Amino acid sequence: MEQDKELKLVKKNGNEIRHMENPSFEVMMEAVKKTPSSIQHIKKPPMAVMKTAVMGGWNSLRFIKDAPYEVQLAAVKNKGWAIQYIKEQSLELQLEAVHRDFDAIQYIQNPACSVQVAAVKTFWSALKFVKNPCLEAKILAVEKSEQAITYVSDYTEEELRLFLLANVKIVKYIYDSLDIAVLYEVLEEKFQREDVSKTYIKDFMELQILDINKVNFIRDHGSRVTKQTLIDYVLSR
Repeated sequence: MEQDKELKLVKKNGNEIRHMENPSFEVMMEAVKKTPSSIQHIKKPPMAVMKTAVMGGWNSLRFIKDAPYEVQLAAVKNKGWAIQYIKEQSLELQLEAVHRDFDAIQYIQNPACSVQVAAVKTFWSALKFVKNPCLEAKILAVEKSEQAITYVSDYTEEELRLFLLANVKIVKYIYDSLDIAVLYEVLEEKFQREDVSKTYIKDFMELQILDINKVNFIRDHGSRVTKQTLIDYVLSR
């Protein structure tokens, strides 16, 4: 039978389907299973064939003209980078893309703040791919890694205060341009709280570039809980 012959050919090389005038559904499926990019040789492929192609090779999406939403979704679930081949990037597609691959955000035009945050939650350096990151994403990135401050430019003093409250270790990267008076104000505000983490206390105490008597600073400005956290830190060393 002709179909058996065609099946034998595409099972060896999916691109053989380009020589077939009216391949059956089964032949189409076998072709894209073997060679996902062979979708480019199929005229008006059925939904199942398109989905099989992008699930086997995410970049096959570029060969599908006007891909249905369901196919686009399948592609970004397979590989977030597939969103680069989608013109109308819905919020759902954006979120699926960065959940799959945080750096897929580089292929998203004007990513929503929630998408930026989702990407940064996975890995803080996703921030470097965002041209104009939202404040929430910037704070989260800085909280996760002080190095993220190097990807933030043109921040206001109010934003700087929020960054310092999130992670005191950013001082290492901005010390030369930092207004020390602002830093002290932020630290006073932070230590007066009742919920300062052990990590923040530890980071402050071990911040070598800040040459002050840190124990006295917390003693003078810290809340009761903060002072106790300091005592615990000192005793644990």
